[in-house]
This record gives sequence, structure tokens and C-alpha cells, in this order.
Amino acid sequence: MRAQSLWIKTGLAVLCLLALSACTPKYAVLISTNQVSMDDASIHSEWWYDLVLQYRMLRESGFKDKRIYVLYGDGNDFATAHAEFDSTALFGHSITDMPVNKANVQSVFTTVNQKMRKPGYLYVWWMGHGGGSGPGQCDLSMSISNTGEFVTDDELKSYIDTVSRYKKRSVSIMTCHSGGLLDEFGNAGEKTVVLASSTCAENSYDAPSTCNGIVQAEFNYTQPNALRRQDVCGAPVASDTVADGFISLFEVQQYNAGAMSNSTPQIGDPATLAAGLFPAKPKP
Repeated sequence: MRAQSLWIKTGLAVLCLLALSACTPKYAVLISTNQVSMDDASIHSEWWYDLVLQYRMLRESGFKDKRIYVLYGDGNDFATAHAEFDSTALFGHSITDMPVNKANVQSVFTTVNQKMRKPGYLYVWWMGHGGGSGPGQCDLSMSISNTGEFVTDDELKSYIDTVSRYKKRSVSIMTCHSGGLLDEFGNAGEKTVVLASSTCAENSYDAPSTCNGIVQAEFNYTQPNALRRQDVCGAPVASDTVADGFISLFEVQQYNAGAMSNSTPQIGDPATLAAGLFPAKPKP
């Protein structure tokens, strides 16, 4: 009887280990660097709409609410009249964790580092204005519009590097001159994929059109649509080029390149991870 009990306990322990090994902890930091005060205003309202679409995509990709950290505005969700961007209607709760300011941008990665107790996947998204300087305009400075602060590309890299326990990570960035972030993550063996909305020299723009007529930034419209395999209206999009039911970041870049018309999306992939990095998989 004792031997049988020991066998059962051993078997359960093995099953627990197998279950734990089947999934990789997935964490996300979403940073929208302005505060929206009205619906349907170009170069304004998309700071909320784009954020909600990112959150929705992550939820659908298996990210848990408690592992998605949102920095936006003064720390409160925007009360939109559009049901498809109403956080409480969509998720049953508000999504903003803290106000967006430079100190919180830095501290949120310290928090994630403390929470990520075993190596996982880190997804980072940044939405805002950006300016380029230096050779090729590749020195990127990103503004936090509602505080007047700035974060340089080197500073953002150092903040993200605070999270030391990771297997893979990705950064999606929508700013003018956002291609300037690629070289910060360009070292050989860097286990990071960067998707940027434009080259170093280019501006980034609103989408020329959306399926529902609601204003969104172009990259922030195509990128989550690719990962969701559908647009915000529910129509399928042709992002799954290998037809396996999952979208890699390489497929996202391919879709962005074909779907965007106002700027040229960029990819940085020094460790050649993009084709095998699938945010929606249990093991990205």
C-alpha cells in the first residue's frame, strides 16, 4: 500500500513538472505616452484605441491580465463611446495600472523582473511621438507627451534590460524615426526582435483607412491585426502565410510590409528568432 501511494505521488509530481514545462511565462509592458480627452480626433484618440487593441491581442494570445502592465495618461482609462475600445465592456475591468511618466517607465521593468521568477517571454509595446538626430537620424528620442519628458533609445534599452530572466523578448514601437531603436538591440546573439513603424529617417502616420472608420496609427492597426489574423471588424487578414494557425513575428513583418503605405516597417532580428517567435504559443 505504501509502495502504491509512493508511486501515485511520484506520478503526480512528474505530471506537475510536465505541465509547468509546457508553458513559458509571458509578460507584457504596454506604454502609451499621452492622454486622450475626446473620441475621433486624429493624432490624439489613437493613443487609447491602439492601446486597447494591443491589450485585446495579448489576451487572445494567452497573456494573463496580471502579467500585462499598462502605463497610460494619468493612470485612468479613457471613457470612450466606442464599444470596441471600451476596456470595461471588453475585459470586465479597467486596464491602466499606472500613469505614464519617465519614473514609471523605468520602474515597471523592475517590477516585471521581480515577478518573472523563471525565464519567460517579454513583450514590450511603445506608442508615441519620436524625433531623430545624428547619423541617418538614427538617434531616437521618444517623448512622453502628457508630462513633457523624453526617453532616449539608449535609456529604453537600459530599462528593458532590467528584466534579466527572459528566454526571448520583442519590442514593437510606433513613433516617427522608430527605426532608430534597432541598433540598440542589434548586438550579435541579442535574443530580441524589434518591429518598428518606420526607418530612422521616416515619420510615422495614421492609417489611411480602417475597417470601421475609427482613427488608428497605421503600424498599430496592421501589427495586432496580423497577430490576431483578423481586423477589428472581425474580417480575416492574410497574415498566416504558412497556414499553421499561429503568427510569427516574421509573418507580422511580412504583413506590415504589404499592408502599410505611409512608412516602411522595419525589423531587427540579430539572433534570427523572428520566424520562430510566436507570441500566442504556450512556448513563444
